[in-house]
Order: sequence, then C-alpha cells, then structure tokens
Amino acid sequence: GHRHLRAAPRGLPDRRHPRVHAEGSLTTRAGSWRAEAWAGFRDAATTVVPSILAYGAVWGGLARQAGLSLAEIVTMCLLVSAGTAQFVALPMLEAGAPPALLVVTTFVVNLRHYLMAASLAPFFAGLGRGRLALLAHGVTDESYALSLARFARQPASAAYFGGCAFTTYLAWYVGAVGGAVLGSRIPDPHRFGLDFVFPAVFLAILARTVRAPWQWTVAAVATAVALAVKVTAGGTWHIAAAGLGASALAVWLAPSSADATGEPPAPGRSASAAAGHAADSRGTAAPSGDRA
Repeated sequence: GHRHLRAAPRGLPDRRHPRVHAEGSLTTRAGSWRAEAWAGFRDAATTVVPSILAYGAVWGGLARQAGLSLAEIVTMCLLVSAGTAQFVALPMLEAGAPPALLVVTTFVVNLRHYLMAASLAPFFAGLGRGRLALLAHGVTDESYALSLARFARQPASAAYFGGCAFTTYLAWYVGAVGGAVLGSRIPDPHRFGLDFVFPAVFLAILARTVRAPWQWTVAAVATAVALAVKVTAGGTWHIAAAGLGASALAVWLAPSSADATGEPPAPGRSASAAAGHAADSRGTAAPSGDRA
C-alpha cells in the first residue's frame, strides 16, 4: 500500500523526515525533483567542476604514464571515482604493489567518507537500500559540502544531492579520459593556483554554515586536532582524527546549546552539527552507507 505522511504544522519542520516540506509534500515529486536536481547540477558546475576537470586531466595523464590502458582508466574512474585515492594508487600500481596493500591504503585514505555518509544519513532515512547505495557512491568532498550547505537553508533533497554527485562524477570522468588522451600536454594545475580551489570552496561553505558559538568551538578543535595529528603521524590520519574528534565534541556541546536557546540545532548546518542533531533526536535512523 501507499505510505502516508502526516504533515507537520505550518511553519514547523518535520524532524522525523528532514526531506519533507512543512506542508507535507515530498521534495521528490516530479516537478520539484527536476528543479532540485538542476539546482545541484548548477551549484556544482559553477563552483567545483572547473577544478575537478583540471585535476582529472592531470590524473589521466599520469595514469597513462604509469602504464594504465585507456580501458583501465575508464574502469577505475567509473568504479572508484575517488580522486585522492586514485592519485595515491598510481605509484603503487607502477611499483607493482600487492593488491592487498593497495586496497588497505586506499581504504585508509577514504575513511573520511564514513564520517560524511554518517552525517548525511539522517536526511535520507526514508529511502530504500537501493537508492541509498546509489547515493553513497556519489559521496565526495564536493557533493557533500555543497549539499550540506544547501540543506542548512532549504529542506533536504535526495535529488539535489544526486544532481551534485552526478555532476562531479561526470566531471572527474571527462577530465580523466581527456587527460589520458592528451597525455603530457596537460599543464600542471599548480601553476595556476587551482590546488587552492578546493580548500577555498570548503572554507567559504564553512563560513556560511557555522554560526553558533559551539559550532565555532567544534571547528577550532577539529582544526587543532588535524594539525597536531598531521605533524606527528603524517599520512591522512589527521582527517579521520579531526572528524571523529569534532563529532564527539559536537554530541557533547549541541544539547547544551539547545537548552540555552530553547531550539535544537537544525540538521545540516555542518558535519558536526548534523552529528549533534542525530544524537539529540532519538527517533533518527542510525547512519549508514559509504562510497564504493
């Protein structure tokens, strides 16, 4: 039978289903779905796609130099689609590293995707496993950051996230294949300062979405933990350490902020804010899912 959703009072969000409008209409209805998907495409295309194309082209050229065939490059981009992990894998493939070491290394590099997927899961709690698996494959730094910033201002939408994810996915694929075809003729993006585009985008999103004092505290602690672990341990462990530390601190601080203001923090303002909201809402489904 059909599942019926009871509308929340006008002007109040339905916290059980973050992707449902206050009037009770799903954002995935035909017209709204297309509008949300287009908004995701537009936001990704006008912010991060140029840099993704550039870095994808560099990776494609390096992959050809490392001995990968065009078919192998296409397959890796379609199945893995994780830029950092693919860059890390190239010298290991070239050196003939055993498959087990390659899998473990790329797994550690991509540990942050567990944290990102966990903070997104409450927004998509009503979706089936098949749709969740499809969305999980699109979890990247860019699609995550753009979607979380959007969900802080408007009702969460799987269509918007899908639009972002598809656009970044396609940009990486096109860039990598183009780089594989053009090879060494692709210029180094560092010459044009494109290596700073990703951090700049994320800093801009952070400045727009983190507003409450406790959120700034979480951001500051996460920064300190990341720097400390990077200096002492190296590698990519600082990403997981900062994410776990920030999530734990947010769970502890968010209820105090809610008690002080009388309003619990809205889900989606930041990764740590979402973690705090998930801990504070007893009815929220447990986070699950990750990128392939």
